[in-house]
Amino acid sequence: MAVITIDTFEVKNYKPIQDSGPINIGDMTTFIGKNDAGKSSFLEALHIFLEGDKPDNDHFHKREAESISFIARLAEAPSELKDALSDDYLPEGDEEFTIKKEFTRREGTTPGAETYVNGEKMAKGAVVVDGDQLYKAKSRDFIWEYFPEPLPIFAERDVNEETKLKGGTFLNKLLMPVLRGGGLHDEIDEQIKELKGSLQETSEGIGDRLTEYMQSHLADVEKVNMSPGSIQISKAISPKIHLEDKHLSESIDVRERGSGVGSLLLLSMMQAYVDLQVGEGYMLLFEEPGNFLHPAAERKMLDALRSIADSGGQVMITTHSQVFIDNRADAEMYITRRDSGVTSFEHIEEDAFKAVDEIGARNSDILQSDFVIYVEGPSDVKVLEALSEAYVEDWKEHNITIQHLGGTGNMRHCEPAKLKKINRNFAFLFDSDKKAAGDDLKGEVQSIKEKSAREGIDCHVLERREIENYYHPDAIGKVLSIPISEDDLSKYCDIEQEVNRLVAQEYDVKSVSAYNKIDHGKQIIEWMYENGKSIEEIEGFLDDCVEQAKA
Repeated sequence: MAVITIDTFEVKNYKPIQDSGPINIGDMTTFIGKNDAGKSSFLEALHIFLEGDKPDNDHFHKREAESISFIARLAEAPSELKDALSDDYLPEGDEEFTIKKEFTRREGTTPGAETYVNGEKMAKGAVVVDGDQLYKAKSRDFIWEYFPEPLPIFAERDVNEETKLKGGTFLNKLLMPVLRGGGLHDEIDEQIKELKGSLQETSEGIGDRLTEYMQSHLADVEKVNMSPGSIQISKAISPKIHLEDKHLSESIDVRERGSGVGSLLLLSMMQAYVDLQVGEGYMLLFEEPGNFLHPAAERKMLDALRSIADSGGQVMITTHSQVFIDNRADAEMYITRRDSGVTSFEHIEEDAFKAVDEIGARNSDILQSDFVIYVEGPSDVKVLEALSEAYVEDWKEHNITIQHLGGTGNMRHCEPAKLKKINRNFAFLFDSDKKAAGDDLKGEVQSIKEKSAREGIDCHVLERREIENYYHPDAIGKVLSIPISEDDLSKYCDIEQEVNRLVAQEYDVKSVSAYNKIDHGKQIIEWMYENGKSIEEIEGFLDDCVEQAKA
């Protein structure tokens, strides 16, 4: 069955959140902020929504709001769900698909609840299955079957509880699929049926005997009925989890190994659960994944969460640890603040240091990258990023930043020794700017190269004039839509000038500024790597950088 992917989620009047606005839910979404800012409240709201539960009366904003609303906007509704909905509940034209739960305060009892699908209040007949109009509750349950299963790990986590086989724990979620998928489930079901039959028969006999005795005590008693009740596997199995240690002769109960080990065990259980649920939807809601972990373990946790997000689920975390600031281009990150009892969310698109500032960290507390590659100017950054992503399969996972030095005019102020105080792991990649093979390097590059050698820093200067002189002619011709051959360009020509000349020649105009270093450069690199053309000199440099970043 296809599973809904939530595109945005909006919370109104839940706890300190008066109106979150639509929050983007990516493969991995991070809420960062100080303690008690309201980060966890958003995850709680999403958990309530996905579970189909209700908030409590004291969850209404400032205990004054009359209603709470949770609004999910879908990236794409499964076709089976749209086919089952009656026409009144389908969006019109290009309107987005929305599902809203609205809860109304009711004193002395649980809040009232209504479900809206694309703005229409759900009623009988909202869902039609095999020609039958489902009642309101069953229509709602039908829709909720398509939502991802929430996997919550709360900040106040208890390994003792989570390693018990009872409803809602990770061990329960982990073992039940094993019983079903391992061929044991049908066998156990059959045995449970036999056991229930025997217990029922025995219970009836005991009930008859109890009836006889009770009637002797109370003449009004007509019959004592006794039922064996439900039989639950979770109550029949009491698993123990022990860790074997290379340095200890006996294995130790995981509950005796400390909170940090417990956190990693919960993560491992959740990873195993994801493996067993291949193809099924899930959403991990993880509060403070760095709790009880040292920095190296935090980084491993972040890598694991990223891999889980890449496997097809959606991951949402709350944190006030700088380690979990995810500055990848495709990550969603929000700063969460609370002022006068009201929580607000600020979407961070580019400046990850905003998040660092928000939690009160200093530059000396955090390195935003494991490695930095310094290049000359901004166009070099964009082109090298495109090349790195095309060549290194898991480029984003290496946390390498490419940064420019502000162009030729500013390069003479570059001091490798001072840069080491900011981040000791870095390298330089510069154009040679030679106009012929025997030319000397320009003064700024030669100076940085010599200083880098004294500091033990890698400073690679390209053999050819610029990175553009490594572009394959076929790629340039394809992107610029002009005929071009290897004879048209040399290792030391001005590529921008020559390409503009060839474009002018092709379209029979006097001059033209058709070539854009950044946009066309990225397209050329992408075409080259899609068509088996590579730049081996730069690839070797990148391999060295990746190895240093790993160290």
